[in-house]
Formats: sequence, structure tokens, C-alpha cells
Amino acid sequence: MATLLDLERAAHLHKLDPALGPSEQEWRSIYVLPRLRQWMEDTLPTLESTWKVEESPAEQLDALVALFCSGETLAFGWQFKPLVHIRQGIWELKTADLRLFGWFHQKDCFVGVDADTKDRIKRLRLYRPYCEQAVRFRDQLDLDAPKYVSGDDPHAVVSDLYFPS
Repeated sequence: MATLLDLERAAHLHKLDPALGPSEQEWRSIYVLPRLRQWMEDTLPTLESTWKVEESPAEQLDALVALFCSGETLAFGWQFKPLVHIRQGIWELKTADLRLFGWFHQKDCFVGVDADTKDRIKRLRLYRPYCEQAVRFRDQLDLDAPKYVSGDDPHAVVSDLYFPS
């Protein structure tokens, strides 16, 4: 069995650099599979926002990674939730245009398996396949137990959440 650090050293996972400022500390972390990292390098820069927001999908992801890893409060609005439990311990990190699928190995430590645009996922009905793929990868990964935080409570997987009343 291995730890996330062991898997990173063996290049089975890659830790995302949140590009925080010199006075900022990383409180949360995101690891991704090599294929997701490749998608982020090759495909993500070519995508345009379908919501016509100022930020490109690549900029949206950079902002999400920086916000998530900085430990700042993740705010849940009445229309937009940046973190959603799907099923079987699989969570979705969201931006306006992107969806990242993965699980929390422990509180504040997300392991991303796949990402795609919201429109493509809905159009091709990819939610279930992405979730099933994440479960399969997690089950096959030689990771120390427990491999993930079970349940659907966002407070169990991320510190500092804000839900407006």
C-alpha cells in the first residue's frame, strides 16, 4: 500500500500547484491522474466559455485551484455550488464551465480523475460514466486505507464552508 506522496513520487498522481502568493499558505490540496493533467495541458487551453463569462475555462480552473488550496471559505450560493457529492464518495468540483470528478482521500485533499465541460457532460450524458470511472480508479489504486471519506456531507470533506440561509 502507498500514500499519496508515494504515488506522486512514482508519477501515478500529480499535485496541482495553486500558485499562491508568497504570504499565502496551502491549506488544501488537489492531486490529479496523469491523464487529467495531460487534458489540462492539451485540451483545456483550447476551450472557450459557453457562459460568455470573462474568464476562460483554463482561468476558471486556475481560480478554483487557488481558492480551494488557499483554504479560503468555499461559498455555496443558492444557484451555484462549487462542490457537489454525486454518489459512492465521488465528488464534483465545479466552475461555470468545468466539472472535475474525483474523491476526497481525506478532509481537504481531493484526488481528481477526470474533467470536462458542463455542456459536453450534459449533452453526452457523461455523469454516470465519469463517476463509475472514478470509482474504478479509486478501487484499483494501491492507496493506504481508508482510500476515501465516505458519505455526502461536505463538512466531512472540506473545512470552512459557507451555506447562506
